[in-house]
Amino acid sequence: MKRLMSLVLVLMLMGMLLAGCGSGTDATEADTTQIAATTQAEAGEVTGIGSESAPVTVSYLCKDVDPNDEMVKAMVTEIEAGMAAQGNYIKLEILEAPAGSYKEVVPIAFRTGQITPDIIYFQGGDLAVAQEDLLVDLTSYIEKSTYIKAMMESHSTEAVKNYPYLLWLAPARVQIPVMKTDLFNGLASSAALLAEPTVDNYYAMFKEIKDKGLAKYPITTDGTLSKLDSVFNHAFGVTTTIMNIDGKYVYSNATEFEKNKLAFYAKLYKEGLLDNEYVTKQWDTMEQAFYEGDAAFIAGTAGDVVNVYNNKMVQTNGADSKLIVLPPAKGISQAYQSIDVTKESRGFAISADSKVKDAAFALLEFMASPEGRIIDKLGLKDVHYTEADGKFTLTDRFPEWWAKFWPTMNGVDVTKINGEVLTAPAMDSLKSASDYYYSDINVVLPSDLIPLKDAMDKLYTEYSTDIIRGVKDISSFDEFVTKWNAAGGDEIGKYLAEQLK
Repeated sequence: MKRLMSLVLVLMLMGMLLAGCGSGTDATEADTTQIAATTQAEAGEVTGIGSESAPVTVSYLCKDVDPNDEMVKAMVTEIEAGMAAQGNYIKLEILEAPAGSYKEVVPIAFRTGQITPDIIYFQGGDLAVAQEDLLVDLTSYIEKSTYIKAMMESHSTEAVKNYPYLLWLAPARVQIPVMKTDLFNGLASSAALLAEPTVDNYYAMFKEIKDKGLAKYPITTDGTLSKLDSVFNHAFGVTTTIMNIDGKYVYSNATEFEKNKLAFYAKLYKEGLLDNEYVTKQWDTMEQAFYEGDAAFIAGTAGDVVNVYNNKMVQTNGADSKLIVLPPAKGISQAYQSIDVTKESRGFAISADSKVKDAAFALLEFMASPEGRIIDKLGLKDVHYTEADGKFTLTDRFPEWWAKFWPTMNGVDVTKINGEVLTAPAMDSLKSASDYYYSDINVVLPSDLIPLKDAMDKLYTEYSTDIIRGVKDISSFDEFVTKWNAAGGDEIGKYLAEQLK
């Protein structure tokens, strides 16, 4: 029904545009060109997308990519020119995201037809959209690709096999703990932590920072536990999303391992080692606390995000404040967060209702090509880099740029680049993520079980937050498990047993 509503809205909007703007001829030419290209693609005779006189319009929506930003406008011009040089003529239209939390409002706006992009970036909420057949299965496109297929890492390949609707060419999304190097090296506890990063040695470091008044709170995070969990989950035995406990498949949230971990977090909170305002922190206020020294320790996504953290920290506090990457805590196991390959947690999708699917994927493929990688990773010529004799020299403005398509370093020939695309701490974070990689065990739930899991997750958030903040005693965890199972844990457990047998 929602898909039908979406189609009706799209048709109404198209009718209004054609009647009001008098652009029916141009639209028809573009559609005809796209249909011809699609027919050729099916026949294996692709000769290009669109034409110079009738480029195919491809609309694109992505978090934080603002159509009014002059740099974004310049990027669009470079992309269109680069694709035209390869015989693919498109007109790239950057759309503005609806107001509100991107990961919450975008899936709803897409399902209801409020927004109708050809290419859409999801940061959650896409599963329900895919289950309504509103997204393209990208399998055949990827198989026929040249550059995208070559750039995919093993976790991406597995994720696409299991869930072929989202594509995200990026390192495994791992939250890596970092601190200012000068602060870390000045601690008496730092050597012991690096030699043996146990939970006790992490606690000792946090305690030293607090006792010496080196930060208001040693640790901060962005309202959730995911960044902390990436450091401590494995040490406490929370190794996968779904665990086999005494022959029964259960979610790790409701295990004794989780209980012990939450008791540790509650201890950190009570002693003022964990930011007492962490529940209300957003990403920006979390980062501000880190840069300004109110917090000494945070975790950021390996690669690009650690790179941003390092650049901003150096800009704020000087070269001695570059970041150091820390290992995951060691205990029952040692790894950063387990990587879920049942599906990508974020990435680009193509709308099933798009009339220009081939052109949309051609854009994604171009951004994985050598020419596209220069635009995506290095930015704008003579702004973020200069070019001479086949070499690219990064300018002082390069740190302003971030990839609008594929954050991976794959496909970038660093031998031709003068300067750091990623700083040393960022590169260290990628190596660390690889060294401590661990595959998750999870299952994509059918649509009828998702409301149950949502209710269970709300229970977890409620109890975990109250336990950490001392509103509830750790003994209430047993009460939580009872409610968790009643809310859907028992019923979903039957499905897990069928899928994982």
